[in-house]
Amino acid sequence: MRAGWYELAGPAQDVIKVGDMPTPEPGAGEVLIRLHSSGISPSDYKRRGNVKAGVAFPRIIPHSDGAGVVAGLGAGTSGFKVGDRVWVFEAQYGRAFGTAAETISLPQFQVRPLPESASFNDGACLGIPAMTAHRAVFMDGPVTGKTVYVPGAASRVGAYCVQFAKWGGARVIGAASSAEKRDAVSALGADCVIDRFGDVAEAVLAATDGIGVDRVTEIEFGGNMAINEKILAEGGVIASYASASQPKATITVSPRRARNMSMHFIFCYTMSDAAKNAACDDIMRAANDGALSHRIAGVHLLDDLALAHQEAETQAGTGQMVVEIP
Repeated sequence: MRAGWYELAGPAQDVIKVGDMPTPEPGAGEVLIRLHSSGISPSDYKRRGNVKAGVAFPRIIPHSDGAGVVAGLGAGTSGFKVGDRVWVFEAQYGRAFGTAAETISLPQFQVRPLPESASFNDGACLGIPAMTAHRAVFMDGPVTGKTVYVPGAASRVGAYCVQFAKWGGARVIGAASSAEKRDAVSALGADCVIDRFGDVAEAVLAATDGIGVDRVTEIEFGGNMAINEKILAEGGVIASYASASQPKATITVSPRRARNMSMHFIFCYTMSDAAKNAACDDIMRAANDGALSHRIAGVHLLDDLALAHQEAETQAGTGQMVVEIP
């Protein structure tokens, strides 16, 4: 099979290679998939570029997300047949070989039916981005009748937060950094879109008649804490899935306690199986309801894997970078 890999950490153009490798065989309880699309997540290029940490395996085929068709079944599998369209998640988490390859064999739990309306490229977006967003929106229960604020609403995860919250019956306020991105967030269904570089707290409070929001799906926990303390309504919840710019946060304890604020932290890979199943089930339902569209920043062929990684790094926040595997 054709695959992309690296054996040393470093810049994409220096360490990524594309060539031939043996095709895997499905083990017991596994599904063999002929992949057609592979999605690049920040964790993929951050691990590859971390020279200080090095590599966890002698050879790594990167990427955890992807989509394709079932090509074979190991002993003990059920519910799939050869030719079924599927998407996969966590393909390279704790493993050497991910989805940047023609073929992969994975435990059945990590393989899900691809919604009829979804292309393979769409399916390559449904792992980390969509599952993280689902958890951020729903981990405290239904959002029907609530107001959800989504910072970074045009990002990979943020775009799904907007859509899941709307699908769940919430009023959604989104923030984005440019007019183009704000238009995109409006198109995703946000009820109110504000300038991320303006006075966010004033704008959110104005949009909620001073009451504030019930939930925040936070992309920059440390950097936005001062704003969130101002805009959370009584009993409000922050669900944080990232804090890249400021990994530490200053929290004002008394107001938080007085307003019964709470916060959660999300790491998609280690969510419980129940949370993963709930996310996968709702992804299928929302897709079948026509409630999901997918922000794809760019598409490259497998032979251009190094370029795809470079662009994924420089275009962070604009959508998912997808690698097609002919």
